[in-house]
Amino acid sequence: MLDLNRPDGFDRDFTLFYFAYRAFTGAADEALDRHGMGRAHHRILTFLAYSPGMSVGELCATLRLTKQAINGPLRRLITEEMVRVAPGADDRRRKELHLTTRGEELERELHERQRELFAEALEESLGAAGPDAADGWRAVMTPLAGEDWARFTRSVAEREGSA
Repeated sequence: MLDLNRPDGFDRDFTLFYFAYRAFTGAADEALDRHGMGRAHHRILTFLAYSPGMSVGELCATLRLTKQAINGPLRRLITEEMVRVAPGADDRRRKELHLTTRGEELERELHERQRELFAEALEESLGAAGPDAADGWRAVMTPLAGEDWARFTRSVAEREGSA
């Protein structure tokens, strides 16, 4: 049982979260290294795979990066034909970002081990925590992600609604 009056009681959970995060990101880091890329490239590919058609401004806001910070990794992904820039369907002045086939292949490679880790963890937790383990995990993660997650899922729904 959680004792909210004892903040140090969460120290074990913080450490557990750290090791889980390290395993999760490490699964993609090896593939990124093979391509000479870093986590900024990974983040761009992740969000464009999940939400194609984002503008550079929307991507910057979602990742909480400045245009200056995103410029190098995004330019490389465009130059290597992993991301394409297209005029917006409704507003031709709007520049939308989409993964190319090469970008989709790299995104799948980066997330393949992460998907395996998630599947293994959820399958293992079903025995220990019961069939509601995945829903419980999402229930904890949703408030941690906060308004950023809510805003992002709203923008995805809006973009899908206009497509």
